[in-house]
Amino acid sequence: MSKIKHIKVSKKEQSIDEQVKRMALIASEWENPISVEPKSVPTSIRLNNRTIQRAKFFARIHHQRGYQSWIKKIVEERIDTEYELYKKIQKESI
Repeated sequence: MSKIKHIKVSKKEQSIDEQVKRMALIASEWENPISVEPKSVPTSIRLNNRTIQRAKFFARIHHQRGYQSWIKKIVEERIDTEYELYKKIQKESI
């Protein structure tokens, strides 16, 4: 591991660093490993360049962090709307 130059480290910080390095080598100091599974599977959608440029424009207008966040929000809103309409039509046909 390379050291960062020109940074002053106090003796207390150095002793803490050394203690952490020693503890890292002792297996009993570690907690049992846990497994983590993502809540959702990431999905990718291919969009043409014109659509991406427009999405970037509208994301800026709507003060979103990025166009991908804006697209995600729009898609989720549309799916929710479509689902509500579907339920309404289904309820009326019964």
